[in-house]
Amino acid sequence: MPSQPIDEEKPRATTGAHVSLRDRAYDALKTKIINCELRPGEVLTVASLAEDLGIGRTPVIQAVDRLVTDGLIEVMPRKGIVVSPISLDEIFDIIEVRILNECQAVRWAADKATEAEIEAMEANLQAMRRASQERNIERLIQLDREFHRLISAAAGNPVLSEILGNLHDRSVRFWFVSLRAPDHNARVCDQHACVVDAIRAHDPVAAEAAIREHIVAFQHNITNQVLLNRPAGNIRSA
Repeated sequence: MPSQPIDEEKPRATTGAHVSLRDRAYDALKTKIINCELRPGEVLTVASLAEDLGIGRTPVIQAVDRLVTDGLIEVMPRKGIVVSPISLDEIFDIIEVRILNECQAVRWAADKATEAEIEAMEANLQAMRRASQERNIERLIQLDREFHRLISAAAGNPVLSEILGNLHDRSVRFWFVSLRAPDHNARVCDQHACVVDAIRAHDPVAAEAAIREHIVAFQHNITNQVLLNRPAGNIRSA
C-alpha cells in the first residue's frame, strides 16, 4: 500500500519544509528521468507522481515547473505532462559543449593530477571493467559519471567542474540508448584506459586526444542507436 502523501498545502512551522519537499520532489523526478525510469515520451500526471513519491501535489507541481525549464519535461496540448523525447539536436549541443570544456579539463588534469588522484582513476577503471563483465549497467553508469568527476576534480577548477557535472547529468539519459550497441561497454573501458594512461604520463596532448576520441565515439554510437530506434516514437531527429 503506498505511503500517505505529505500534504504540502497544510501549514508548516517553517518555510524550510516547503523548500525541502520541493527540492526532494525535483531531485527524485530528475533522477528518474535521467535514469530512464520515466522514459522519453512517457505521459505523466501530477497525481500519480505525488502518490509515487509520497509527497503532496504542490511540491510536485513546483518540481515539474523546474524540470520544464531544464528541458526534461514538456507540457503538451491534450497530453499534459510528458517526459521530453530524446533529441539529436540536444545530443549534438551537449557533445559540442562537452568537447570544448572536457578537453581543457583533461589537459589541466594531466598537468596537475596527484598520485592519489591517478590511483583513484585507475581504481575506477578496474571497477568499470568488472561491471562491464557482469553487465551491471546501473553500476557502469555510476562509475562513468564518477570517472569524469575525478578528471574534473584533478583539473583544479571548481567552476569548470560544476559545468561538466551538469553536462554529464544531461548525458546520462543517452547512456541507456547507447548501451544497445554490442560490446559498447568494453570499448568505453578501453577509451577510459587511454585517458588514464595519458594523465599518468602527464601528457596533456595525449590526454586531450584520448578524451576527444572518447566523446566523439559516444556521439557516433548514440546517433546510430537513436536512428535505429526512431520508430519507438520517443526520439526526435535533428
